[in-house]
Amino acid sequence: MPPGDDLAPKPVARDEVSPVCEQGADAVTITALRPRGAKGTSFTVELSNGESLRLRADTVASRGLNVGDAVVATDIHVWQRDDSNRRALEAGLNFISYRPRSSKEVDAHLRRKSFDKAARDHAIHRLRQLGYLDDAAFARFWVESRETHRPKGQRALAWELRQKGIADAIIEEVLARYGGDETALARTAARKRAATIATADYDQFRRKLGTFLARRGFSYEVVEQVVDELWTERETVD
Repeated sequence: MPPGDDLAPKPVARDEVSPVCEQGADAVTITALRPRGAKGTSFTVELSNGESLRLRADTVASRGLNVGDAVVATDIHVWQRDDSNRRALEAGLNFISYRPRSSKEVDAHLRRKSFDKAARDHAIHRLRQLGYLDDAAFARFWVESRETHRPKGQRALAWELRQKGIADAIIEEVLARYGGDETALARTAARKRAATIATADYDQFRRKLGTFLARRGFSYEVVEQVVDELWTERETVD
């Protein structure tokens, strides 16, 4: 689903924003336009003052940039900023296309891609505006996914969500509404683990299963209850 006009090239009449200008103190000349990468989706723009800038191919095309053009240095830096914002937004969209992400995850991903803070902030702001980035929705996804695939206690879930940059208020609300029955979740997690220690004696069974559930973030009371239940079940079957 396209996010709107952010990623679409914006053709502009050349007489409105022509890069060609009268030579002046603040003017520089484009000395080279070098395609970047095998697909040529961006260019390195080399300037007569020795600077080298990166611009997307559609930015170069929409601005009508050519070798030999005289441009105002301040203008081309504005284009570079806008270009960086668009590339950061694209990178953010691609990152969240695989699964929901938190704002902190998107920021870290864009930092690894070498985007500066201004571009990262712009991308995160636009993704929130467009409804693609929502920390509360991400927290719900995380809790429900854990419940289905890897049951954990609320203590562990809260720690994981804090690591993802989710605010405490959101964590508290989501766990209260979507956290599920902790005892039932512990029982589900424990049954699979108990099957792997079926030959353990009473002390080993309690120690191994109790340690496993504690690492999953279940409370002491829940761990004791579930371990006792499963040991009783095992003795009854035997």
